[in-house]
Amino acid sequence: MEPHPAVAYTNELLAMTNDLDQATASDFVLRVFDGGAYEGRRTALLAAAADENEKDAQIRRLAERLQALGEDPAAIARTMRGTD
Repeated sequence: MEPHPAVAYTNELLAMTNDLDQATASDFVLRVFDGGAYEGRRTALLAAAADENEKDAQIRRLAERLQALGEDPAAIARTMRGTD
């Protein structure tokens, strides 16, 4: 099994510095790694929410177009709810 990426980054950081001990370097790398993981999750959730908002807006535009074409608003509402 591959070691956690933080291990390789810790070793790289230790190789670049002369004044860090293993524990300090590991703590720093793990905090940076966790921060990046958090930011990645947050960005993915924001992108998914934006996609959902765009889908909702597109559905609203389609419903408005159907109504402009003369479809019954109640029938459109049932179709949008999936109860038709």
